[in-house]
Formats: sequence, C-alpha cells, structure tokens
Amino acid sequence: MSAKITAAALVLFAAAPLTAQAPASAFIVTRLGVDTVAIERYTRSKDKLEGDLVVRYPRVRTYHYIADLGSRGEIKTITTTIRRAGADPNAPPTMQLVERFGDTVAVLELQRNGKADTAASGRKVFRGGAAPMLGVEPTSYGIYEQLLSSAKLERDSVSFALIAPGTGPTPAIILRRRGADSVSFTSTFFPGWTEVARVDSRGQIVAVDATQTTVKTVAHRVPNLDVDKVLKEWAATEVARGGMMGQMSPPDTTRATIAGANIVVAYGRPFKRGRAIFGSLVPWNQVWRTGANAATMFTTDKDLVFGTTVLPAGKYTLWTLPTPTGAKLIINGETGQWGTDYHADKDVTRLDLTLKQVSPPVEQFVIGMVPQGSGGLLRFAWDDREYSIPFTVK
Repeated sequence: MSAKITAAALVLFAAAPLTAQAPASAFIVTRLGVDTVAIERYTRSKDKLEGDLVVRYPRVRTYHYIADLGSRGEIKTITTTIRRAGADPNAPPTMQLVERFGDTVAVLELQRNGKADTAASGRKVFRGGAAPMLGVEPTSYGIYEQLLSSAKLERDSVSFALIAPGTGPTPAIILRRRGADSVSFTSTFFPGWTEVARVDSRGQIVAVDATQTTVKTVAHRVPNLDVDKVLKEWAATEVARGGMMGQMSPPDTTRATIAGANIVVAYGRPFKRGRAIFGSLVPWNQVWRTGANAATMFTTDKDLVFGTTVLPAGKYTLWTLPTPTGAKLIINGETGQWGTDYHADKDVTRLDLTLKQVSPPVEQFVIGMVPQGSGGLLRFAWDDREYSIPFTVK
C-alpha cells in the first residue's frame, strides 16, 4: 500500500464520531437477491444512536434501539426493544434488553413479555471494547457504523466482545481496514464469517457485502425510505399468509419408498431470487451443503447400491462438489450439524453425478427421488442445472 493511500486510510478511519450538528437519518436496505429482507433507519449524534431495524423473515419484527455514547463514540448503554409487527404498542414487548458496558464488565437486564428473565440476565466480563449482539440476521448496520466510528482503526484491526444474554463463550467481532474506503467485519461466532463494508469519507457505511456469509445478503444506503409504510405492507402480507412470513430458505422433507426401501431427505430449500447460482453463489470446486441452513440429512432403512458402492442402511448427510462440467455427490457419516460444518474425514464415499441443463430455470432448490428400473433416481435441481445419480436396493 502506498504512503499516500495509507495516509488517506488513517484520516478516514481515525475520523471522530459525527459532530454535534443536527443528527441526520440514515436508511439501509438489505436484499437477498432481488428480495428485500430487512430495512433500517437510524440517527447518530455525538452522544446518542437511535434506530429501528425491521426484519421480514421468519416473522416481521422491529428492533428499536437507543444507545448512549461515550466521549470516544463507544456504546455505554443500549436498550433494545423487540416487537412483533401489528402488536399492541401499549402491550409489553416480546423482549426488552438493557445492556450497560463498563471497562471490563457488562450488566444485562432482560425482560420477556414484560417479565424479568433472571436466568438470562446478569454480568459478563470482557476484555477490550464491547458491543451488543442483537442475535438477528441481517444485523444492525447502524450499530456496525457506530463501532467503526469508535474504533478509528489506527491499527490494522480492532476487536469488540459481542455481548448477548445467556451463558457460553463470548464471541467477538473484528474490524479490519482493507483500504481507503473499505473495512471488514469478521465474527468469531461462525468461522469464516466476514462482511465487507464500503464507507465514505466520513466513515459512514455506504454498502455491505455479506455474500461470503451464510446469509448471502447485500445492503445499500439509500437517500430516503418510508420505513413505517414498508412495515405496514409487510405486516399485511404476513396476516394474509396466516401470521408468518416463513423462512428465507424453508425446510422440507422428501420421502419415498423405492423397491421396499424407505428413504427420507430433510433439507433447506433456498430460492434463486434473481441470482446467478452455480459458479457464483455456489462456487465451483468447493463443497456445498446441498441446500440451506442445517446439513442435508439422508436416511435409508435398507442398503443402497450406487454403481459399485454399497451404502449401508443408516443416517448420513449429503454434500456436493460442483465443477463447471459436472459434480460429485459426497455422502458423509456425520449427522446433526449445521451446513457449514463439513468434515472431510467423515466422508463415506464420493460419487459422480450426471449433469443436465434445464430450462426454464428452477426457482427453488429441490431434491427428489423417483423409481427407475429396479431402483430409483436421486436428483437435485436448481437454476439451470439438474444433477442425478441412479441407485438400486440391495
């Protein structure tokens, strides 16, 4: 990095928090492909941060937060109130969390539906800086921007302990300078989780690329947004759907009885949402979870034969290794894990899949099984590709 760029980066990231001029509202829209999945508005001043994050899935909820800031822009206290869309504003919120941050200790007070949750409340010890963990994805970029302002990034990286109710280890979020106009936010909660933010000359977040995380979203700052109107529209849609928007990649189960074998596949079903899938969202030559969310489960009560490979009756997880010209099916012996927790040493076998181009593109990923000859055909379809492999029952 040249001395000129380095100096520019230091000026940018060492910028003080917004000065005591009239606070201006910021608006962030977060999309998954062509679908808007969250919106946020917030205002920042020298001593206060206040905002509303509205998430769409699996239920429409608002996260209203008010933070008091210290002299360096650090969050000293923050109150987060969570409500369901359309809920009585005079009723107790679904959850309210008050966090007070000292130099090394955070004090948390949690209420659920107006009643104290003493088991989740209490004190947490941390080192260095601390930040609230809202426990929702997409997260609050207003809080991200405040962390960036307080960090100043005079060094290559700054770490904040992520404080949330409950027990267990305290993860961290690490801010790293990547250039004069970008910074990464890396979470230790999920290995490999990194969001890259583009910022302007005042250190304000302009865009966030989270496509390398499991949420796969992209966020952009917009000049204006009627948050209340969008919230009402989403709430009305939710009511029309029976009170729940549903998951962004809903779970599904495929069941089939083929030649006396009872076979079950449980998996998450992501949507295309206008995105390029294979070779982009699903990279070439990298192991893919073959679905979304939890690892795809495959259960058979009889031995199956794929080519010359015998798969004993039992429970497995399915993974794929796509390439530009084909793919391999990976059958793994580990079960019950999240879809990012793949361990090659637990592989049972790797098998070649047959590739077929399909048109029109398949919007929602699907796994199916159909009888074929004396056995069946296991197949996966999404976007413009279908992968399949025949099997027989032993």
